[in-house]
Amino acid sequence: VRLIESTFPHYQHYTELYDKNKLLTNKTIMAHGCYLSDEELDIFKRRGAAIIHCPNSNISLKSGLLNIRKILNHNVKLGLGTDVAGGYSVSMLDAIRNTIVVSEVLHLNSETDEKGLTLKEAFRLATLAGSQALGLDPITGNFEVGKEFDALLINAKASDSPFDLFASDHIEDIIEKFLYLGDDRNIEGVYVAGKLVVPFSSSV
Repeated sequence: VRLIESTFPHYQHYTELYDKNKLLTNKTIMAHGCYLSDEELDIFKRRGAAIIHCPNSNISLKSGLLNIRKILNHNVKLGLGTDVAGGYSVSMLDAIRNTIVVSEVLHLNSETDEKGLTLKEAFRLATLAGSQALGLDPITGNFEVGKEFDALLINAKASDSPFDLFASDHIEDIIEKFLYLGDDRNIEGVYVAGKLVVPFSSSV
């Protein structure tokens, strides 16, 4: 941020540099965005540009904490990413978990009444909201009829599952346990555009 300010002093901020040079459009996807002002977020909203939140990278590099609630309040398109070059994991489960952690840390240190993200909100950022950020929501992102079937087949009762199930667990409890504690031991299949790709299928 300081480099841009010193190199291009005639621009008010980082976002104006992109905007004035026609680099901020509805096809623009910017990573991180930890230090965007309200004014800059308004520009993002008007241009239809998206932000990808990479909490693992931000924490690992100590580069900042994104106020996700602020981004959502400005109705800016927002999805989750891993940015493994700056972090230690390519897992979207890890991105979901760290998104919750960052949100709660900001909430604990905030003087406002804004709540941290719910797990449901973080899950949406990893699925439908991510597809919207990429402009792919007409094709994928949820299970609406007519969209491509991109999904994981989860076995919460896998013999080596890292979490336990109880008779009193509701479906919401099971999903929450997987999102917080699950890993590849629970994943029995990966479908891309309706084709089983893990384990490998002859239909691919």
